[in-house]
Amino acid sequence: LLCEIAAWAKDNGMTLYDLLMKIYLDYGFAYQNAISVVKPGKSGADEIKQMMENFRQTPPTQLGGSPVVCIKDFKTLKMVKDGKESTLDMPATSNVLQWFTADGTKISVRPSGTEPKIKFYVEVKGEMGCPKCYDSAVKTAEEKVKAIKKDLNL
Repeated sequence: LLCEIAAWAKDNGMTLYDLLMKIYLDYGFAYQNAISVVKPGKSGADEIKQMMENFRQTPPTQLGGSPVVCIKDFKTLKMVKDGKESTLDMPATSNVLQWFTADGTKISVRPSGTEPKIKFYVEVKGEMGCPKCYDSAVKTAEEKVKAIKKDLNL
């Protein structure tokens, strides 16, 4: 599939990089970052369990300077959006939380099932004004990830 995309890009006078920049310009910029926090031993497992409980009992109200507007809890199959609770239609439960902010950022958090760590997956959305703005967009996204880490005490 990637070869077909590369061939299409070449036929249209672009490289794969040029095509990616066009996608970012047309549809918006997206940046993903995974954060793993290792907590070894029995005490670490207990700490990770407590972290998940704390996030459920006292979810963040803002992350990276943007208000949290939606919370999904795949363990309880509940969603709170704009202050209204509803049920998630899922075939099974999972120990995963997701937070969505007003600026389009999504943070997913889950304990690892095989290692003594808790994982945070951050997706930052943004805009690029021009193809040469990529480095600036990445820098802005990385700054937002740092702010989110600070907000979550990571």
